[in-house]
Amino acid sequence: MKIQILVVTSNARDRTRLDDLRHQPLASGAAIAFRFADSIAVATGPRRKPYPDLILLNPLRLGCAPEQAVDALAIAFDTIPIAILAEEYSPAMRLPEGAGAHGTSYRTMIVLETASWQMLLEVFHTLIAAAVERRAALQFSSNERGILEAIADGVIGTDAEGKVRYLNTAAMRLIAATPQSALGTPITALMTLHDDTTLERLEHPAMKAIATGQTIRLPRGTMLLRTDGTEIIIEDSTAPVVSQSGAIQGAVMVFHDVTDAHELRAQVDYLAWNDFLTGLPNRFAAQRHLNRILLEAQARELPLAVMYLDLDKFKLINDTLGHAAGDAVLVSVAARLRSCFRLIDLVSRQGGDEFVVLMAPGAGTADATRAAERVLAAIALPHEVDGKEVHVGTSIGIALYPEHGVTGETLLRHADTALHGAKIGGRKGLRFFSQDLLISAIQRKEMEDGLRNGLRAAEFELFYQPKIRMADGMLCGCEALLRWRHPEWGWVNPAQFIRSAEESGMIVPLGKWVLEQAIKQAKRWERAGRLAGPIAINVSALELRQSGFVDGVETYLADALLAPSSLQLELTESTLMRDAGGTGSILQQLKNLGLSLAIDDFGTGYSSLSYLAELPIDLLKVDRSFIHGIDHAEPRKQALLRAVLALADSMALPTVAEGIETEGEESFLAECGCTHGQGYFYSHALDAGAFEKAYLMPGGGVP
Repeated sequence: MKIQILVVTSNARDRTRLDDLRHQPLASGAAIAFRFADSIAVATGPRRKPYPDLILLNPLRLGCAPEQAVDALAIAFDTIPIAILAEEYSPAMRLPEGAGAHGTSYRTMIVLETASWQMLLEVFHTLIAAAVERRAALQFSSNERGILEAIADGVIGTDAEGKVRYLNTAAMRLIAATPQSALGTPITALMTLHDDTTLERLEHPAMKAIATGQTIRLPRGTMLLRTDGTEIIIEDSTAPVVSQSGAIQGAVMVFHDVTDAHELRAQVDYLAWNDFLTGLPNRFAAQRHLNRILLEAQARELPLAVMYLDLDKFKLINDTLGHAAGDAVLVSVAARLRSCFRLIDLVSRQGGDEFVVLMAPGAGTADATRAAERVLAAIALPHEVDGKEVHVGTSIGIALYPEHGVTGETLLRHADTALHGAKIGGRKGLRFFSQDLLISAIQRKEMEDGLRNGLRAAEFELFYQPKIRMADGMLCGCEALLRWRHPEWGWVNPAQFIRSAEESGMIVPLGKWVLEQAIKQAKRWERAGRLAGPIAINVSALELRQSGFVDGVETYLADALLAPSSLQLELTESTLMRDAGGTGSILQQLKNLGLSLAIDDFGTGYSSLSYLAELPIDLLKVDRSFIHGIDHAEPRKQALLRAVLALADSMALPTVAEGIETEGEESFLAECGCTHGQGYFYSHALDAGAFEKAYLMPGGGVP
């Protein structure tokens, strides 16, 4: 192996003495090849390959200062080590130890006149051995650097002191720096890192990697303050660079800009815990907060109050003034509610025109009464909507801990019961929970008995609502919806009897009946050649947790000889997040059967990135609360909907917008990238015969 040494000197004696070494063997077995240059211009001119492994420099009589000579060679030859040749030892000739502005080491001074051959050979051997090790470690030079320049991620390399020795083009762009300003600069000065939430300054991962010898990652939400004063969010992986001898020589950091993804994640996480219209915490945030303050109240033996509110005759506002006016009233009500309570109390929107207030531990009957009276007075004042005064009242139900319950679920239920009592008492009032309100339990019992009798007497029927592909208006499937026609009560509101079925457990036998009937109907249409897309049915959390649920689905499909792809199961977000681990296993079994799975009412519950990535979901159904009046909604509401659709698109998940009622809503959704629609704009739910006639027969209502 031949070692290349470039000798830059105008001293002929240097050349003579060094040339005598040309044929001297080194201890390593390598041979020395000298190339001489009598000026910096010659040394840095058109370079002859191979490039040197070592540079010997006598800076005297070269027409420039020693530091300038070193910098010129460093610029031309990058990080090749430099040793200083001297005619005699001179402190003025000894440059500072370490590295120059361009990363070139020049720690060694050699006095040729006084050096013995043996010493020179030993010095060269040491320097060249280091050069050989360096060349072996950095063998990737042109080709590999070309690869680093081509990738989109930023790559920065440092020495053991944390000074920048290399950065690719992407890194320069990301930190807004130039090679001249970056090379040789401590990486901590070049890259200032902060926590995006607390703004606390973070230790640079390169320094951690050098100190610990371990691979380091920045925490999520790390903000990089760029040299031009702008900020981006980055993710990285930083590892130490270790020599063959085990010494840490520096660190390499690979990082990229995730600002857009971070903002999208923040938007979706915001939706998980906040109401998009009013900005108040949603019902899941309220439940979480209630569980926390109950622990505090129990530990300190303090009372607390739970209020359940809704607006009186709010539907009339929507029907007469339009949903945009209704939304404006809800925003106004939310602002007034916040003004009626302390910062330590939590005001939340449950959905629709319902609100829940959780008063902090220490709030008793008197405190709750005074607060409720403030609310009644504040809400009763006129609300201005589009220059008009709108009047609305509210009713309030209150439950106290521990008098009316010791669990969050019980307190919320009893506050809701008290709210119904307030409405029965004449609206625009407040009522505390009491045992006499449990008379409503009799009504619930009647409903439960009616459900059992109705299932036996075949009083239930499936109606079908079409799903339409927005691109061409074609039918792409339908949703099976349960309807109940009681012989005395007539058509029963689905929201009413479904809630009773879930509370009583009757949802399990009802769900089995729906599943069996939907599969049979799908098979009838398939046999007639009229099935257009899968039939979707809703599955509750209680059904999903039943032992043998997957086997039951498989049996029904096999008995009907129906392809699993003709059936779709819709599950709400709250269903998915109850025992997420067990749910994921069940969903995977269903997927293995060949069914498709959809998230129903997306955006009203645990809308987070994690479960979307982990669960085998095929479709997102965007909740109608996002859709209503979206074409003329506030920009913030529109932006949140776009964020949801962008999230689905980034994960290649088709979307169905629920509750489309107007052409304007459909046009806006299609423009935002929503792929499918469902709602009264297309059709109400129809019985099987009417649905078949309208959509599955030749000449039906959909092209």
